[in-house]
Amino acid sequence: MVQENNCKKEFNLETKKLSKSQRKQTPRYLAMKLLVDIEQQSAYSNVLLSKTLEKNQLNTKDANLLTELVYGVTQRRLTLDYVINPFVKKDVPLWVRTILRLSAFQLLYLDRIPAYAVLNEASELTRLKAGQSLVNFVNGVLRNVQRHAKKNLDILHNQPVTIESVSTLVSMPEWLIRLLMSQMTLEDVKTLGLSLLEKPSMSVRSYQRNEDMQTLSETFSCQKSELSPLGIKVSSGNVARTELFKQGNITIQDESSMLVAPSARLQKHFCVLDACAGPGGKTTHIAHYLDAQQGGKVYALDVYEHKLQRIVENAKRLHVHDRVEPVLLDARQVNEHFKQNYFDVAFVDAPCSGLGLMRRKPDIKYAKLENTITALTTIQSDILQSVAPCVKPNGLLMYSTCTIASDENAGTVHRFLEKHPEFYIESLEWLGLPKECYVNGAISLLPHVYHTDGFYICALRKRNE
Repeated sequence: MVQENNCKKEFNLETKKLSKSQRKQTPRYLAMKLLVDIEQQSAYSNVLLSKTLEKNQLNTKDANLLTELVYGVTQRRLTLDYVINPFVKKDVPLWVRTILRLSAFQLLYLDRIPAYAVLNEASELTRLKAGQSLVNFVNGVLRNVQRHAKKNLDILHNQPVTIESVSTLVSMPEWLIRLLMSQMTLEDVKTLGLSLLEKPSMSVRSYQRNEDMQTLSETFSCQKSELSPLGIKVSSGNVARTELFKQGNITIQDESSMLVAPSARLQKHFCVLDACAGPGGKTTHIAHYLDAQQGGKVYALDVYEHKLQRIVENAKRLHVHDRVEPVLLDARQVNEHFKQNYFDVAFVDAPCSGLGLMRRKPDIKYAKLENTITALTTIQSDILQSVAPCVKPNGLLMYSTCTIASDENAGTVHRFLEKHPEFYIESLEWLGLPKECYVNGAISLLPHVYHTDGFYICALRKRNE
């Protein structure tokens, strides 16, 4: 007790030393501001967080805390509201609810942060935003959360499995659960949802895996990918600062995405299209299999100049820029720009809902995507329609997405094949992945099975004329 009181005194002295402007640079204040912006603007958490980290020169400890708070609160938003709501009898401004969520997250999921520190910081944040008027209210709610929330969570965990209970437990909107139930059982949705609350893994692509893994192991905890012979799973840390990354030996890419280029059995002389290329992870992987001296080239398309610039930068860093041709073009206009029967292989990594990235970008869960998915399937079909004539007879059209919504995956492929009988699905089982990775010859990865992003890859072979 004496030790705790001393800690409280030290904490209070520390916070009192900070000026008002300094308090607005603390991880919790920045987290509050970011979380409000994410919800109000329907913005991507990873983009806003990255900009905030660049703008504010935080030390490693504070940067890690900020990251943990933003992703943790976003991932568990509905669960946090469940433990807060019994003690909030009126509508409150979003910033107040955000402070309550932030504090409840720390009380329930970050054991290393003492409860008194959480409550003190909540009071400071409230005071900074609104003076003293709401401090007592926030404190009262949080003391109730501290006393009752864990018991309420235990009750939630033991409830019968219903759409409503799963929605609250895994913090996933009910419309999304219903969408996924068209593809799997509710119990499987629950398992998937719980896995999305886990920390996302980082992986890098390496063509000298054993040597690079040995070097990385000096700084990071590493293990080999179960799915890609080029993949290395890396513990948290900034791989982009390593010499291996700067020299182009490795690049950051999810294991699932690493499977796309090898699926096409590329040859060195191939003429290849990457129709939706930005920011270039797959483009540079495709280019690795090509040889410029033998005529090998990949045309990398995007509608944004800055994404094409990123592709060029990545290609130079990875020493494959001599076989990468950036083209500013909408993928729906490919057949207007390129001749028929021009490409040996065309890759369409189509615009999609991104539902396979919910662990990495948790805000996606709360986006109102029901109508958007229908619009996206139209765009996907339009791109395939435009690219198809430009694929050579006996060539491949590789369709991939980072979504787990079947209508954007097998559904889009089915609609394409109905209009294009000159194509057929060629099984990718020759890659030798575990049996559960395949659905009707296509690769279909769910995030909870191998802790990858959710991903879909389908090879469409064009018949000889």
